[in-house]
Amino acid sequence: QGLIGSDFEDYLVKIMEGEGSFNVEGREFDGRLGNRWWEAKSGKYWEFIENNHKQFDKFKPDMGNRLDIALRNDATYELFSNTPIPEIVKEWLKKKSIIYTELLY
Repeated sequence: QGLIGSDFEDYLVKIMEGEGSFNVEGREFDGRLGNRWWEAKSGKYWEFIENNHKQFDKFKPDMGNRLDIALRNDATYELFSNTPIPEIVKEWLKKKSIIYTELLY
């Protein structure tokens, strides 16, 4: 599970040579490199989502809203995770055309 929370976000900024957290249209994004914007998930986040369907129901519109904001601002939007993303989440991300990357060490 490695780095958690802001430590993982900071790590992504470092390896991507990008900027950290920023807000657009009232939504926070975890980082960006030019017009490539991202969200970072780490630690036990996916276990929490898998065990609490209401949280998955909250995750979907949050991610969808950020995707819409990114697209309106001529940016891409993707998800980075340092723990395995559950298949149900991957399927939903694919359906929404949200790119995801698992950085598993």
